[in-house]
Amino acid sequence: MTTRPTMSTLATDLGLSPSTISRALRGDRRIGADTRARVAEAAQRLGYRPNPLVSALMASRKKAGGQGEVDTIALVTDYRENALPSSTPATRKGRGSSRNRDNGSGTYPSGAGAIPGWKNKDVCLWEYEGICRRAAELGFRVEEFPLADYGYDGGRLIRTLSARGIRGVLLGFSRGDDSDTPVRLDLSGFSVAGLSTYFREFEVDRANFHGLYNVQLALSEMNALGYHRTGVVFPEFNNRVSGYLWSSGVLDWQRRLPQESQRCTPFVADDEKPLPTAEREFNHWLDTERPDSIITYKLPIKSWLAKRGLRVPEDLGLAYLYRTKEEMNEAAGIDGNLQLVGAAAFDLVVEALYTNRTGLPGTPKEVLIRGVWKHTNVSLSRHHSTFGF
Repeated sequence: MTTRPTMSTLATDLGLSPSTISRALRGDRRIGADTRARVAEAAQRLGYRPNPLVSALMASRKKAGGQGEVDTIALVTDYRENALPSSTPATRKGRGSSRNRDNGSGTYPSGAGAIPGWKNKDVCLWEYEGICRRAAELGFRVEEFPLADYGYDGGRLIRTLSARGIRGVLLGFSRGDDSDTPVRLDLSGFSVAGLSTYFREFEVDRANFHGLYNVQLALSEMNALGYHRTGVVFPEFNNRVSGYLWSSGVLDWQRRLPQESQRCTPFVADDEKPLPTAEREFNHWLDTERPDSIITYKLPIKSWLAKRGLRVPEDLGLAYLYRTKEEMNEAAGIDGNLQLVGAAAFDLVVEALYTNRTGLPGTPKEVLIRGVWKHTNVSLSRHHSTFGF
């Protein structure tokens, strides 16, 4: 294994003291321009990269006169649920919306505020797994800070983070759109990034799945299997989580189809409506568009088709934009590489720590992670469906 070069490595190579190397790398003008140039050249030649813990530690000492928990990255969550499995109960129960949101299993929750926690969702757990794995690789640890534990008082949360000397913040797992009160967080003193489109009211650097690429990859694979009128079905909320790249990808794909008869309008389910209404509207869409196959996410399409006597894959092919753990062995679809999405979001926080950047960036950037196609013969076949046009 190659040893990672350190400041001491540069000092030995150049015959300088480690303190001179440190000051030169920070651009300290007390170090001559020639020396700073020599240090920069040696750092590039030897492959030196600053240690994020050291960078954070130095900034923390300058700011507060103490070390602080610079190896801890705060994962801020705001899921507006009844309770988190591993945290104290929410101090503001029942404030969540009573709207009919999907719960990640193909059915909608019942009762006011009955929104399941992010730890009950496969997609969130995969992202979280990637966050924690990347943190361990880089020598950090991740600690969740649910806003519910602070009475949804952003100022109180920020004061806690500051008191503990935590400088890195990852905004993740929120359903803040369900609240009457917007989240207020003063992030000016923190190195911050966002996961997916959670906390979308904050314009920060983000990592997300590549919704446009993923949906077009799925459509391309369906076309290669002989399906030529594929309909795409997903909830409006999840389309928004994709940054509206799902609907954009579908419409762009259809624009480029050679024949008008191959174009199938997507069905975007309205989250505000109860599930029986969504089913009726889906059936109307199905009769109007007459797809030969469907790509979907979350909605219980297979059971809806079964009620109409339609079989998968004999009558219609079926694939998923993302598959649950249960669906992975029985359905084709996209593996969104969500562990890599979580890791990429964590890297953005570390990058900000490296360069001691704090607050909201003037021009936020977004890292998009591509998914891969996984095929099974259970839900798809190379034969034409009996239902489509």
